[in-house]
Amino acid sequence: MRKLSTLLVMFLMAQFVLAQGVLTVTDVSQPTDVYSNDNDDGALVVRCNASIPLTFDSSMDKSAAPFNTVMEGSDSVYYINFPTGRRYRGRILSIFSPGYQTLNIPLNIEPKRVVTLIVEDPNSLVDAGCYKEHRNKGLNDIKNMNYPEARLQFETAAECSEVDTAENNANLALVDTLISLRNKAELFVRLKDYRKAAECYNHLLSFNSSDTYAEKQMVECQKQYSDDCMMAFQQAEHYFERHEYDKAKELYQRVVDDNCANMNQAFSKIIQISELSRKKSEHTRVVTYEYQKDVPIGISTGSYNQHKAGGFFSLSMNSKIFEMARKENKVGDVPEANLSFGWTIKIVNPLWIFFGPGLTGKMYYGDYKDDYVPNAKGKPVHVSDKSKEVPESEALNDWDGDDKKKLRLNAAVAISPVVGLCVKYSYFALRVSYQYRFVMKKELEKFMGTQRLAIGIGVAF
Repeated sequence: MRKLSTLLVMFLMAQFVLAQGVLTVTDVSQPTDVYSNDNDDGALVVRCNASIPLTFDSSMDKSAAPFNTVMEGSDSVYYINFPTGRRYRGRILSIFSPGYQTLNIPLNIEPKRVVTLIVEDPNSLVDAGCYKEHRNKGLNDIKNMNYPEARLQFETAAECSEVDTAENNANLALVDTLISLRNKAELFVRLKDYRKAAECYNHLLSFNSSDTYAEKQMVECQKQYSDDCMMAFQQAEHYFERHEYDKAKELYQRVVDDNCANMNQAFSKIIQISELSRKKSEHTRVVTYEYQKDVPIGISTGSYNQHKAGGFFSLSMNSKIFEMARKENKVGDVPEANLSFGWTIKIVNPLWIFFGPGLTGKMYYGDYKDDYVPNAKGKPVHVSDKSKEVPESEALNDWDGDDKKKLRLNAAVAISPVVGLCVKYSYFALRVSYQYRFVMKKELEKFMGTQRLAIGIGVAF
C-alpha cells in the first residue's frame, strides 16, 4: 500500500511539472535607447501579453519591482530601475508567472541605457494572433542576421487585422536600414574602399549588435584600411625623397582623403610640395656670379619671392686666398674675402631690393716698423704720408735669408653692410650692390677702401 501511495505522489508531481508552461524571452534592445536619470542607473523594459502577468526578482538587488506598468494594446509593459556598475556584473533576473516555469536570464545593463525584452509563451503563438506571430519571427530573423526574411515577416504582419502600425513601420524601417548598410558595405569592399566599408559595418552593428558577420568584416576592413594607409604614405615618402613631387602629392592627398592615422604628416608634406611648386613656377631662387674690384671670384644665392620677404647669401674672394692657403704669399700680396647676407623684398615686378650686414677681411704681409702701413696695393707707406710708397727696406724690419719666408700675416677687418637691387625676369637675373666698409683701424682705411660696387649676373629658377 505504501509503495502504491509513493507511486501516486510521483505521478502527480510529474503531471504538475508537465503542466507548467515554458516562457521564452527575446532581446529587442536598440543601442540608441537612453534612460535619463540623475545617477548611472539603467532601465529594463519587459513586454508581455496581459494574460500572462509577470513578477520579477534579482540575484543582486533587494527588489526588482516595476516602478511603472502600463497597458499598450493587449500587452502589459513593465518598467524596472536597476543600479549599474562593476559590482552588478553577473546579475541574474528571474521572471515568474503562475502556471509557468521560472525564467532565469543573465542581465547586463550599461549606465543610462535601456534593455528591452519580449516575454512570450511559444506554445500559444498561433492563439496570440497573426501580427505578433510574424512580428516575433521577424525580430528573431534580425537577431539571426536574416534581414530579407525578416522584412518578409514584417510585410506579412502589416496585413494582419490587429497590426500595431507604428511598431511595424519602425521594424520595417530598421530592417531596411540593416539591409541598406550591409549592401553599402559590400559595395565598398568590392571597390576596395575599406574605410567606408568599415564605417558601414560599424553603423550596422549600432543597430544590431548580434550581427557577428558584420563584426568580423569590420575588423578585417579596418586592418586592410590601416595597411593601405601605411603603404600609400611610405610610397609617397619614397617619391618625395626622389623629388618626384607630383606622384608624392597624389599619394599624400589619398592619405588625407582617407583620414589615415598619419594624415597630419601627409598634409604638411602637401603644403611643402605646393610651396616648392610655387617657388619653381615663380623662379624665386636666384644664383649669380658676382664681380667687384680686386675680388673677381664671387657667388650669390637667394630667394626673391613674389609675396613675402626672402633671404640672400653672398661670398666673394680673390685668388690670393688660395696662395695664402699654400703659404706662397709675399710682401705686396693682398688676399681678400667678403661675406654678406640679409633680406630680399619685392618692390614691383621685376625689381627687388636686398640689404643686410657683411664682413670683409683683407690681409697683408710683413713685419712693419712703427709708423708704416700698407697702401691699397699692399706696399708699405708712412702713416703721415700715405700718398708715397717707400722702399720696403725702410718700412720692414730686417730679415735674413730664409727668415723672409716667415713674414707675418696681418689682417684688416671691416664691417661692410650691403644694399642693392635685383632685376629678375623669367630665367634671367641681374644684381647690382653697394658695399660700405667701416674699417676697424682708422690707419688702414686707405688699404681697405671705404666702399665697393659689385655687379652680378645669373639665372632664376
